[in-house]
Amino acid sequence: MADVFISYAHSNLRQVTPVTQHLQGSGLSLWWDKDLQAGDDFPLVIEREIASAGSVLVLWSEHARNSLWVRAEATEALDNNKLVQARLDGVKPPLPFTIVQTLDLRRWRGQPADQPFPQLVDAVRGLTAGRKPSIDERVFEGPALQDFGSTAALGWISVALIFATSLLTLSLGPMGPDARLYGLLTNAAFGASCLAFLLTLTKLVQTAFATRRT
Repeated sequence: MADVFISYAHSNLRQVTPVTQHLQGSGLSLWWDKDLQAGDDFPLVIEREIASAGSVLVLWSEHARNSLWVRAEATEALDNNKLVQARLDGVKPPLPFTIVQTLDLRRWRGQPADQPFPQLVDAVRGLTAGRKPSIDERVFEGPALQDFGSTAALGWISVALIFATSLLTLSLGPMGPDARLYGLLTNAAFGASCLAFLLTLTKLVQTAFATRRT
C-alpha cells in the first residue's frame, strides 16, 4: 500500500520526476507506472493500487488532459475522495475535476521548501489521514455564478417586454383614432425589448469569459 499513487502523462516525465523525488524525500511512499512489471495486467494492477493508496496525485498538463488513462485514474480518485491535483502548465483540469483545488507548479523552483510544494505534501498527508479533498470554492462563487441572477433578471425583462408588445398589438390594433398611440407604444416596447435582449446577450458573453478566467 502506497501513500500516493502518481497519475501523469509520460510526455511530462522530466517535470514529474523532481516531484516524485521530493515526495519520497518527505517520507511518503509512492506507486506509479514505473513499478509495473512485464506480464502485469495493467488495468487490474492500476485499479488495485488506486484502491489501496492513501491519495492519488494527478499532475495535469496538456498531454495529461488528453490522456484517457489519466482521466480514468482521476475519475477513480475523485469517486473515492482521494484526489490531489496540480498542474504543470497553463492547462486547467477538465470537468468535473475543477471542483477540487488545483495547486500550480508552474513557478515551483524545484526545492521541497519552495511553495507550493509544502502545500502539496500537506494535501497528500491529509488525504492519507482520512481528510476529504479541498473543494475549490471559486467553482461555486466565481464571477459566472455571482452574475447569474442579474443575467436571469434581464432575460425575464426581455420576455415581459415582448409579451407587453404582443398585448398592445392585439388590444389597440393599427386602425382607428388610437393608431398613432399604437405606433408609438409598439415601437417603444419593441425597442426596449431589443435593448433588454442585447443587454442579456452581453451579460452572457461576459459570464462566459469570467468562467474561463476563473
